[in-house]
Amino acid sequence: MQTELNYDVVFDAQEHFRLLLDSMSRPGKINTYPLVDILPPEGITQGAALTGFALLNADVSHCITGENAGEIADYLLINTASQQADPSVADYVFVPEDYFGEELYGARNGTATYPEDSTTLIISCELISDKPHGNSRKFTLKGPGVNGIAEVYVSGINADLLHFIKDSNSEYPLGIDMVITDRYNNILGIPRSNNFSFSHPEHFNL
Repeated sequence: MQTELNYDVVFDAQEHFRLLLDSMSRPGKINTYPLVDILPPEGITQGAALTGFALLNADVSHCITGENAGEIADYLLINTASQQADPSVADYVFVPEDYFGEELYGARNGTATYPEDSTTLIISCELISDKPHGNSRKFTLKGPGVNGIAEVYVSGINADLLHFIKDSNSEYPLGIDMVITDRYNNILGIPRSNNFSFSHPEHFNL
């Protein structure tokens, strides 16, 4: 496994980090990473990998859940210098599409003294869109950065995971931040300050 030579660690990382900041400050807004010629290993999408490249460095840790965790962790280590850690201490936890596992119960959601000392989940999904599609769930977002309410449709995300996050975020400022990425490099930020709800998936005619 080698370093991604087509990824510019200055210009690409800065551009993607700005998109992430915009997504987190404006929940419900869908941003898209420009196409970059990288080849992440099986088990992590390009969008999730690019999010990792923008956020990870030698001073923060990450955890990989799901299959092929060892190869993905090696890939992120080579390209970001970030070390893998247990979910109870990791700064960022990568969650594959339609996944929820018991290890996520250990993800930290801050303390009364240091509420910001919490995990950020980088969650892969099938598709993020401003229109209903397939078996998508409608997310309704309220809170800072949202003018009234925002609605967005997401498919390929696990309901148990969403319930877990809502429970973790029930005592703000404690909670877990989310960055959701899809197969097409779209990104959606949902900070722990946001009061989000979601529907059961319904089949929509495209």
